[in-house]
Order: sequence, then structure tokens, then C-alpha cells
Amino acid sequence: MQNKLNAIKTFIRVAEAGSFSAAARQNGMKQSAVSQQIAALEEALGVVLLHRTTRTMALTEHGQHYLQQVRQLLSAMEDLEQQLRPGSQPLHGKLHIQLPSGIGQRLMPHLIAFQQVHPALRLNIALEDRLSDLIAEGVDVAIRLSESPPATLAARSLTTVETVLVASPDWIARNGMPQTPDDLQHHPHIRFSGVLPDAPLQLVSATVRVSVPVESVFRTNNSDALMQALAAGLGIGGLQTLIGADALASGRLMRILPAWRLPDRYLYAVFPDARFIPDKVRQLVARLNEVLVVMRGAEQSQT
Repeated sequence: MQNKLNAIKTFIRVAEAGSFSAAARQNGMKQSAVSQQIAALEEALGVVLLHRTTRTMALTEHGQHYLQQVRQLLSAMEDLEQQLRPGSQPLHGKLHIQLPSGIGQRLMPHLIAFQQVHPALRLNIALEDRLSDLIAEGVDVAIRLSESPPATLAARSLTTVETVLVASPDWIARNGMPQTPDDLQHHPHIRFSGVLPDAPLQLVSATVRVSVPVESVFRTNNSDALMQALAAGLGIGGLQTLIGADALASGRLMRILPAWRLPDRYLYAVFPDARFIPDKVRQLVARLNEVLVVMRGAEQSQT
């Protein structure tokens, strides 16, 4: 059993390193020993895990599937062993988390603090607005913003995210303050590039939902770029209060039509498999949840 576990760990190391020689160096082994372990594992499984040539190595379809599954199983085994050991055990090992770029920047100080409290952890933080394949890319938890939880993955709701209309004081001074949603048709708009250029702007009030056609003059897939365009006075745009709290509090950006906002979205922690959620992932998500509750409370106290 131990030999097989060692071979599985070596297989993971080879897949992550991209070559037998690199894995051998990382493990402090001879390359021939690495090759023997992989060959023995393939023989035991009855499938080929890796395509090999003299210059390249690539996972087979079976190898990709096996890698995804054994990563989760080994993580679950380590988590169980931690729970069985007497006394408090420090969190350790790799933890790959993906966050939207704007929200990730706001949460970064808390992620750094989490690393400082648990120095045996090895955080791998990706700030990306794209939706990654959690299993294929080895992501332990992704923080995602959407109108509903993902249909095919396990998810935990963290907080509601409001998006309000804003513009710079300079833009307002030059163009005046819109008084009704219909007034937005006559002003340039800044939007995320994921929204179709000609899609109407959806707005909600306490009792009503309306659609307003607007002209998009600046589109971007990055929250920081969107804020810079708004602050530069290029037009009106929607801004998540979780990201723009400081800009709103300082007056660098001002709300437009405060009785209206874009439809709420929700922040979720998304896991590749609900059956295998390591304790280090649970604790990180719990900490982020605590931080978001405080942020949400601060937002509500300012409105």
C-alpha cells in the first residue's frame, strides 16, 4: 500500500513538474526510479497515464482523470489524519484559491493575514475574472460572483453584492445629475465587456424594475480598469459597493440615481467536490465569510 501511495505522489509530481527529470530533482530521486514507479502504477491500474517520448511527456485522457481524482483523495486523507492526531495541528500544504480581480484585491490583506497566521500553508492565489475549470486546474476553492449558484458544483453563499450607478464629480459638474432612469439614454456608459454592447441596462428600485437602452463608450473585463475609467470622467457606470467603498467614501466617485441600482448578485465559495473539502479550505472560507460580513455591515451603515 505504501509503495502505491508513493507511486501516486510521484505521478502527481511528474504531472505538475511537466517532466520525469524535474520530478526526480524535486523528489531527490534518480530519474530511472521515477520512471519505474510510474510504470508500476500504470501496470497496477491497467492503463497508460503518461505519453512519453525522448523529449516530451503528456497526460493521457486516463491520466488527466486519474490526476484530478487522486489529488482530491490525497487531500482528504491528509485532512483526516490531521483530525485524528492528538492536539491542535497547524494548517499546512498547498491551497489554490481563485477570486475575481476586483474583489480579490479588496480581500488580499485578509488572505495575506491568513497566510501569516498559518505559515505552513502555501497559498496560490489567482485573481481572474474568467471561470476556470476547478478540477482540471487544481483549484481548491473559487470565489465567484453570479446571480445564482453554479448548477454543477458545490457552493456556499457568502454575501450579497450591490452594484450602484456612479460617476466622477468632474463628470457630474460637466453634464449635470440625471434625475430619472430615462435620462441615462443621453449619457455615455462604462460597462463590463461580458455584457453585450447593445444590451439594455437593468435597474431596480424598491418596487420597480426597468430596462434602459444606453450607449457603451468604454468596455473592460477588469474591475480596476472600470474604476479608473469612471474616475477619469468617461461616463456613468455600475460599480460594486464591495469594490468601490473607498472611492465612494472619499468622494472620488458619486452615486447617480441613489434610489436605483443594478440587480443584486451574490458571492459564492465554489468547491470542485463537496465530498472532499479539506479543513484548510473550510477555515479559509470561514475567515473570508467573517470579513465579508463586516464589510457588508459597514456598507449598510453608510447608506
